[in-house]
Amino acid sequence: MGSTSDQLLDAAARLFAERGIDNVSLAEIVRASEQKNASALHYHFGSRDEVLLAILARTVPLIAQRRHELLLHAADRADVESALDAIVRPITEVAGISWRERAYLVIGSELAAGQRTLTPEIEAVLAETEGHEAWALMRERCPKTPDDLWAARQEICITMIARAVAERALVLEEPTHQPVLDDDRFMANLSAMVLGAMTAPIPKS
Repeated sequence: MGSTSDQLLDAAARLFAERGIDNVSLAEIVRASEQKNASALHYHFGSRDEVLLAILARTVPLIAQRRHELLLHAADRADVESALDAIVRPITEVAGISWRERAYLVIGSELAAGQRTLTPEIEAVLAETEGHEAWALMRERCPKTPDDLWAARQEICITMIARAVAERALVLEEPTHQPVLDDDRFMANLSAMVLGAMTAPIPKS
């Protein structure tokens, strides 16, 4: 059994992933972690956002390290596929580690959908994943697209990627009879969909 703070984070991660970040009370987290002290969460973290920040901080370094490796590899190439791989592969790979990483992906998909305002601290932790750098490299290698159109497409694709990986994470956590693509086919298919969206013909104004 881990420390009190680890038990609280595990309980929060499960509940946030199952029901949504703002649909879980702090008291529920304390009960789910089987802590006898009702103020345990406030003592260790202080607030919901601090709990969320700690949950993100457990997985972000894994994604950041892997994405950094892939960006270094992509820097030696000139193709858009290697840049796109740096976007999709890290989050897909972490889904296979444990339920904690899969919970992170479900929570991350909620954050990516823009359903809640992020604190500067949470934004800073998410920035450590080098997602902005990967998208910037991809843009350099894609056909020129107007800034506003690229931004709109990127927002849609970020949400699509997060949702696709999160839903796959849920299926991995609770297997069903639904067929699941293996990692390589899943990433190849998702990457092809993103590339198709980002390089779609520019609509006539």
